[in-house]
Amino acid sequence: MDPLVRASVSAFRQLDRRAQVAVLIVLAIAGLIAAVVYYQRTHPRATGPTATTQQPQGGPQAAPTGGTTAALSPNLLLGNPSGATADPSNRSNYLMIKPYYALSYNDGAGTPNWVSWRVVSSDLGDAPRKRLFDPDNTLPPTFKVVTQRDYTGSGFDRGHMCPHSDRAATQEMSYATFVMTNIIPQAPNVNQKAWAQLEMYCRDLVRRRNHLYVIAGPNGRGGRGSNGSAESLAGGKVTVPAECWKVIVVVPESGPASDDDLSKLTPRNRVIAVVMPNDNDAVGEEWAKFRTTAAEIERRTGFHFFDRVPADVATALRQKVDGAAVAPPTPMNHSAD
Repeated sequence: MDPLVRASVSAFRQLDRRAQVAVLIVLAIAGLIAAVVYYQRTHPRATGPTATTQQPQGGPQAAPTGGTTAALSPNLLLGNPSGATADPSNRSNYLMIKPYYALSYNDGAGTPNWVSWRVVSSDLGDAPRKRLFDPDNTLPPTFKVVTQRDYTGSGFDRGHMCPHSDRAATQEMSYATFVMTNIIPQAPNVNQKAWAQLEMYCRDLVRRRNHLYVIAGPNGRGGRGSNGSAESLAGGKVTVPAECWKVIVVVPESGPASDDDLSKLTPRNRVIAVVMPNDNDAVGEEWAKFRTTAAEIERRTGFHFFDRVPADVATALRQKVDGAAVAPPTPMNHSAD
């Protein structure tokens, strides 16, 4: 017998009866703990794709691409036009699923490639605007962080893609739009005039019992702000786009907004597609004159809209030029973002 074992047995025999019972109890507990640890190591819990836990909608982290994203976020119901992924190595096309919108982020440009969101009547309200814009602390740690100060004095507004007023039902929703990954440099006359007029027009459509599926973004390089022309801000940190574009699909309301909206789409649905120059001298209050087709925006950007829509319907929607009569806009007192 090992000398250490013999010494232990001898010491145990010299203990009184009560002490021996205590030692046996301690040894039994230690053995039970060892057995539990061994079982956990040899029988791991299911994680990842095989786990049955349902992933929550939205949240700070981006979700996988394709059909899974749409299941997690109604803001991607019609598709992912750039095939963005949640892989941090995909720095120019990084997918982010937010609670109130989704986007593809371009780290090199310091702006989104596109932002996508749904608008229904329950999203509207009178929640206040946030005074400051937040850097996005959910970006991968290797990405550069764009801040509010990077736009200061540039002659360009901090232009929302998903606007505050499309998410004004609660303060939380409103404030969620004031994050720099939802922002591009917009010429003041674009942001405060024609672009804002289109946003107001869209919300009026929602109040008239429609659901809207909207995607918007920048294109190209080089715009004209109130200080003149520029290609970038903050020493090249943020690209100034040459154009601002938006695609809106209108779905008449016939019940709660849900995945069922996808099945309601037909070639007859209204599509409003616009491309505006990001030029302070070329844009006024009117937005309707900038109407075009989603196919034209695809040609300019390389994106592919409506990839979750049946092919025949998607083809028809891409080719539509909105011809609805639009009343001349009334100038408004719109503060700069």
